[in-house]
Amino acid sequence: MNPTDVETRIWEEAAPHWTRNAQRIAQFTAPATEGLLRRLRPAPGQRLLDIAAGTGDPAVRLAQLVGPAGHVLAADGSPGMLAALDERVRASGLSNLTTRVAAAEYLELPAATFDGACSRFGVMFFGDPARALANIRTAVRPGGCLVLVAWGARERNPFFTLATGVLDQLGTPEVATPGQRTVFEFEQPGRLAGIVAGAGWTDTREEREHVNIDLPDTTPAGLLDLLVEISRRVSDRVSALPPELRELARRRLAECAAPLAVDGSIRFPAEILFVTARAPRA
Repeated sequence: MNPTDVETRIWEEAAPHWTRNAQRIAQFTAPATEGLLRRLRPAPGQRLLDIAAGTGDPAVRLAQLVGPAGHVLAADGSPGMLAALDERVRASGLSNLTTRVAAAEYLELPAATFDGACSRFGVMFFGDPARALANIRTAVRPGGCLVLVAWGARERNPFFTLATGVLDQLGTPEVATPGQRTVFEFEQPGRLAGIVAGAGWTDTREEREHVNIDLPDTTPAGLLDLLVEISRRVSDRVSALPPELRELARRRLAECAAPLAVDGSIRFPAEILFVTARAPRA
């Protein structure tokens, strides 16, 4: 099976989880969104491309920043994700944000159409990153900016590893689909930047930021239930547990998360990877 097809199916299955929890996920990923905006520097009147846009964060922010004279195209391979974004667009009254169902590898756009492009936590799941990034490059005008956001090293991102470790200990390994990618595809320093440069972008730069990301109104005791709600992968693993092991997983995860509890929230340290580049000038 084509790796792009594998990821599209996985994310389409995850779409209901993301749609129900879009606001919470936006809060959790806010440091990454702010870092993307600082690097992309959206300005009134610009045309921008958001790839693997999901349910619309940061596409909606971008549309607000470029204003009525600008335009944002949000593309994603999952129709379910974009259906949620279309509903947000209707509710907000934005007229300068449109959506298109297409994976980055197959997005067909006129050359040099956009002033810049971005993808927040999407590049890890491109079926063919080199092809996708070359495709995006042709759609961006010479000198236009690219900003990619990915997760850094797994040992610096306990949001993903705490629950995984507990479930591994209980003998409930994740059942991986052949071709399925992980959030840590680009944890190795320089790997993503190298692919970007190889796809024809120039002035490539890789930065890693250490930030705190919060899960508001969450206690250690409630962390497993929250992860089941927002993560299809965790949900699948926990649903396979008998009730007594599920309760044991809840207690063990609460013990691991207790040091991260802050004022009624759970605060995770995180490492976020930013790669920026420019479309080559003629």
